[in-house]
Amino acid sequence: MLFSVLLLALPASQAQAFGEERNNAWHVGFDDPSQFSSMLGSINSMVEAYENRLIDYDIRLVFRAQGIRFVTDDNLEGSPFEVDPDGEFAEEREELRSRLMQLVNMHDVRLELCDSTRAAVGLDMDAFYQPIERVDSGIVQLGDLHHDGYAVMHAYRN
Repeated sequence: MLFSVLLLALPASQAQAFGEERNNAWHVGFDDPSQFSSMLGSINSMVEAYENRLIDYDIRLVFRAQGIRFVTDDNLEGSPFEVDPDGEFAEEREELRSRLMQLVNMHDVRLELCDSTRAAVGLDMDAFYQPIERVDSGIVQLGDLHHDGYAVMHAYRN
């Protein structure tokens, strides 16, 4: 009964949201810090909209290839994904980490790491921001999530 009363007190767009869930997987396979920053802003807007509309959600960021740099403080020296310690990303790393971890800790956004990429750079899982889940292949994970009904999202350069 109380649930019905609450539904009547909400605008129609919010009342319809009960019982719905939005599933989104973000493909993070790029190395551009401004693109990553833009993506984090989009995810934050998405989370706020879902929470304001009382919609449950499952948002995952799948890190693979060049995107691995956004979930570790290691400069990946000697790998194809090496970070220039004097470059743009090195200057923005702390702020980007803070924004990413805020999404994880406050909004239950999940991080997934391609194990093929991790193995290629030779880092243990404890070298990555936690919590992060290991998946065998980032690209296969994205395909599987799409098959399971997730919208696969891509961040584009502005």
